[in-house]
Amino acid sequence: MAEHIFIRVSATAENYQNWEDTHNSCEDARKELGITDGPFYKDATDPNSALVHLVVEDMDRAMGWFKDPRFAAANAKVTLEGDRELYFAKQR
Repeated sequence: MAEHIFIRVSATAENYQNWEDTHNSCEDARKELGITDGPFYKDATDPNSALVHLVVEDMDRAMGWFKDPRFAAANAKVTLEGDRELYFAKQR
């Protein structure tokens, strides 16, 4: 049964493209943890916000991404407005 993580991020106008490029550069690292990039939704009313859909093989293993040094290094390169909002779902 597939599990999913949805992450809502908001960046400043000056930093949105940097955030998107940095996110995309980490795809291989996420794959190592059983995370596959799903659809990427740009906010219809805020061009500096997006909802990222990640499909995960194992939620516990996938959550390791947020403690991984590669995530910390990528996170240090971007400026977000506020915290990421994470949502979790299981496919039925």
